[in-house]
Amino acid sequence: MTQSASPGPKRYTIGPGIVMMRQGERADRAWLIESGELEVLLTLPDGGTRRLSVVGKGAVVGEMALIDDGERSATVRSLTEVSCVEVTREAFQGLLKRSPPLASFLLQSLIAAIRRDYGLPAVERYGNAVDFRSTNSFQKVVDRRMIREGHVFFGPNEPVNAAYLIQSGRVALRPGRGTLGDDIATLGPGRLFGEIYLLTGRQPDVTAVAVAGGICEVIDKRSFEDAVTAMPPILKSLARIYIAQLTKKAFAPAGPAPAAEKAG
Repeated sequence: MTQSASPGPKRYTIGPGIVMMRQGERADRAWLIESGELEVLLTLPDGGTRRLSVVGKGAVVGEMALIDDGERSATVRSLTEVSCVEVTREAFQGLLKRSPPLASFLLQSLIAAIRRDYGLPAVERYGNAVDFRSTNSFQKVVDRRMIREGHVFFGPNEPVNAAYLIQSGRVALRPGRGTLGDDIATLGPGRLFGEIYLLTGRQPDVTAVAVAGGICEVIDKRSFEDAVTAMPPILKSLARIYIAQLTKKAFAPAGPAPAAEKAG
């Protein structure tokens, strides 16, 4: 890896066959690709490897672990000589701080869904209920509801008119009507759910049910649209890429992963 001596952001030239990041490692930076190609590889539970995608100019790799403070979700290796710009953790955190709180929750929720698709655990959130609000202003929180254990938020093929930010309690996402099979995910404080259906207009294929009573903030579509609009351009682009990836996966037949799949 060769670093450019020019002033400004750190630019690197990387030869072919170099591993830029490994699945499971902690993250301290991401990369904006200026030229060249890289492959994104997922290590499977049985030790095998699956190529998720090949990415090139304009792609950002490694950012997911900076946004949700998790481990790298995949390994990234150069296929050709690659020129790239380093994006530090501090730079990404600065972008998030310039965005509405809802923007961070949205990005973290989308990344958690992508991690689940890869068979990887999502990052748990810890804090008090006051830490998990979509806005810095109490006056602007439109609807906060107390939820009893057993409450069903939505089920398969039902229209979703709002998403929910969990402030306390836990919610399970269950396949189909929720009567058979293991939970797809159990979500706790600081997690969003329902946003994919709200933003894409598609109907759910899961049941969302409270497994521990608590409080949820109810968030409408306009609030998400406003949050995405207020994001810095790079975060806005990533949000749209994540949503597109999750939407494609929901409708795609079984087979190779689409080339746009992300790694972080």
